[in-house]
Amino acid sequence: MDSENAKAYLRPRARLMSTLGEELISNERVALTELVKNAYDADASLVLIRFNPPLEEGEGSIEVWDNGHGMSPATVRGTWMEIATPHRHRNPRSESGGRRVLGAKGIGRFASARLGHTATITTRRVDEQEVTLRIDWGDFTDGDAYLDEVPVSLSTTTPSVFVDGGTAAQTFSEVLREFQSAPATAVDTAHGTVVRLERLRTAWGTNEIEALKRSLSRLLPPPPPAELSVPDQPEFSIYIDTPEGPLRHHSGFVSASETLAHPRYRLVGAVDADGDASLAIYAGDEEPVEVVQDNLRKDSKRPSCGPLKLDFRVWDLESSAIKPLLALDTSARNTNDVRELIRNNSGVALYRDGFRVQPFGEPGFDWLGFDQRRINNPTLRLSNRQVAGFVYISADDNPGLMDRSHREGLIDSPEYEELKAVILQAIARLETQRYRLRREPTAPTDAPLLAGPSEGRGHGLFQNFNLDPLRQVAAERHPDDIILSRAIEEATETINEGVRKVQEVIAQFSRLATLGTLVDVVLHDGRTALSRIGVGLRRLGKITTKVETHDVELSAALGKLRTDFTAQERALDRLFARIEPLSGRKRGRPRRLSLHQSISEAVDVLESEITKHGVDVKIGGEDVIVTAEPGDIRTLVVNLVSNAVYWLSTMPKGTPREILIETERNHEGELDVVDITVSDNGPGVREEIKDLIFETYFSDKPDGVGLGLSIAGSVVKDFYDGDLGLVSPGTLSGASFRARLRRRVG
Repeated sequence: MDSENAKAYLRPRARLMSTLGEELISNERVALTELVKNAYDADASLVLIRFNPPLEEGEGSIEVWDNGHGMSPATVRGTWMEIATPHRHRNPRSESGGRRVLGAKGIGRFASARLGHTATITTRRVDEQEVTLRIDWGDFTDGDAYLDEVPVSLSTTTPSVFVDGGTAAQTFSEVLREFQSAPATAVDTAHGTVVRLERLRTAWGTNEIEALKRSLSRLLPPPPPAELSVPDQPEFSIYIDTPEGPLRHHSGFVSASETLAHPRYRLVGAVDADGDASLAIYAGDEEPVEVVQDNLRKDSKRPSCGPLKLDFRVWDLESSAIKPLLALDTSARNTNDVRELIRNNSGVALYRDGFRVQPFGEPGFDWLGFDQRRINNPTLRLSNRQVAGFVYISADDNPGLMDRSHREGLIDSPEYEELKAVILQAIARLETQRYRLRREPTAPTDAPLLAGPSEGRGHGLFQNFNLDPLRQVAAERHPDDIILSRAIEEATETINEGVRKVQEVIAQFSRLATLGTLVDVVLHDGRTALSRIGVGLRRLGKITTKVETHDVELSAALGKLRTDFTAQERALDRLFARIEPLSGRKRGRPRRLSLHQSISEAVDVLESEITKHGVDVKIGGEDVIVTAEPGDIRTLVVNLVSNAVYWLSTMPKGTPREILIETERNHEGELDVVDITVSDNGPGVREEIKDLIFETYFSDKPDGVGLGLSIAGSVVKDFYDGDLGLVSPGTLSGASFRARLRRRVG
């Protein structure tokens, strides 16, 4: 029988539970973190994670104890047993009201499925009966039963675990007795929850537990600087209890590494929802080396990410900078150990309402792209492994920053992109100050690039500069000779420093040489392909004409396609023209040319960017005739104008954006000279970096490479015996650069 408007209902199979547990929780470390977050949401002050041997796959168990408010029988049935319950959406704060809850999607309970084959949950709320749930996750994968057809064992009994003198009291007292200054001297054990995960899904060894401790150590941030006015963190401690034997030394309260308290550089401050920043940059002293009061959003078209607070800690990784940290109580034996501690605590963590959002802050999670920026500019930029950052936001003030469903990371929203852009703007200020301090004769040098094979970084020519074999022989034959060991360590550090300096020099010159070679290849191969595209487009034009008599619609479609492709061909041709001045090929023969015409042709290369940002470019002054290579003028003008366009793009919306290019014949003593001046009405060059902007690889742009002004200056100096400088005051209110040509200007 036919039926209209009938209703059907989705009915999940039981195996959905197993799928969710494995897919939504990426690994065991994250799963345990989810259980700790559940305890936090329950207003617990202490969480105990106990590992019971044998910690092998299919054996052993993990217990997670907390002294939170626990659950009543009604809560277990009506809330915990509901998948994706809206309870947290309706109650965004913990029962005490003092914590912004971390769970929101009702799926954190699947963490137990990721850790063990069975889970036993015992919980009690004050003045309520004790409830025990027993779940065998295998029951949900066997057969084709539907989810509501698989029973879960649930019992309600007189309290025996969470009661005065009960199992919970004994368990917590054993932990607290081990430490004279424990985080909590007394723990109320008449309520709480314990999750027992048995028949482990994976083995737990030293590496896994160390990784867990590192992850948990950054779950709550270290004490923030007083000037941030970050709300006090709720009393919340985490203890890991490992079995007797080789894992026993991992037992103890989780705490931040002492290394974090002693950075070489530090950036501290706040940014409001409009992007107005108040930041202080420190370099080991109590007084800041720079105070930044600026807008970091500039003319961003993205919605605001909301207000945030920043605490960034940065280290130089060369031996001379690391040695002072050996005096700290960090358990480090040498400079390599200190570097390892810094690497283990590196990364930029994101804290929402005082609790870390996973996986922000994990050493390998480079969500701000530090390492990619450093590849483009190794002299100026920081790497992810030398930064420990703490970014503070809140759910109420930053509603556009939302968690992904799998509980790791944030949804790729415009607000998230704006968050990253604002932070990088702030970091660029720190990098500039660090660059300035390091270029001074007394400042420490850059990180050594030499490393032993164990670190996986020694390679090529410098691989042989390695004293590891000598160190190994000395350790075997003279294990107690401290003087010999120290001498080898000092020799290694000396070689590291020397090799690093040689590598830096080679890298600087090889980059410039490689740049020209690379451009040659791109131009040759690209223009060859462009020529073939042109031939294809001409053929397409002929086909379009022939098809028109048989199929008008097809002919129109082909015609539109040809028009689109032709536009792209022209765009590529303009791009090649723009990068051609950077080519390493033999320069053309100088010829007499009109400066205004050459400048106009160079400006045309940037037409799309100029139009995009609404910039008005004018060419004025005397149209001087000079003898020059056209590519030189193009290189000079393209670099200066593209810089001006970028900084004008950061100006507030609606502000007039102007660039004036003036040419003039002048006299310098008895010499005739020609000046080309490019001025804009942008923000200008900050006073504190005026002496840095012409240095190779220095850039004040967050993602700048730092080659533009250096290349332009080299062209002016090498071929025209001239110079490129910053003019103050300029014709317009922003930055003004003048190139003075002294040769071939007749």
